[in-house]
Amino acid sequence: MKTLEKKIQILRERIKRLKDISARAKSFADYQRSYDLKDMTERNVQVAIEACLDIGKIIIFKEGLKEPKDNKGIFVILGEAGIISRDLTSFLIPMAGTRNILVHSYYKIENGIMYGILKRHIEDFEAFLSEIKRNYLQKHQH
Repeated sequence: MKTLEKKIQILRERIKRLKDISARAKSFADYQRSYDLKDMTERNVQVAIEACLDIGKIIIFKEGLKEPKDNKGIFVILGEAGIISRDLTSFLIPMAGTRNILVHSYYKIENGIMYGILKRHIEDFEAFLSEIKRNYLQKHQH
């Protein structure tokens, strides 16, 4: 569980950082004007998504679930296994695509989308942690 715990801690830290960034970005205009806010948001969202993906991969491996075809498939499989809810999969599946844009197609990053994640979806990352704890960790503690 050490690797899983480390990934969970990384996600918690990134959530905290995103909340701090959100508090600093008082408006979309503030966000658009600040290279720092945009850069910090993009990096922390990327790492938060990657931590979710890593947590999912670890659980899939430990549980012997079918291997996902791609990053989106990680969340589909977790949903099918009842580890995360359907509502959460509807947030996380597009986040796998957002991660790819942040990493590979950085020239396509849209400020409005990133600001929306910052202001309306940090709690979805928290919900992921809660569901992982409730639906997986609590059932697998020794």
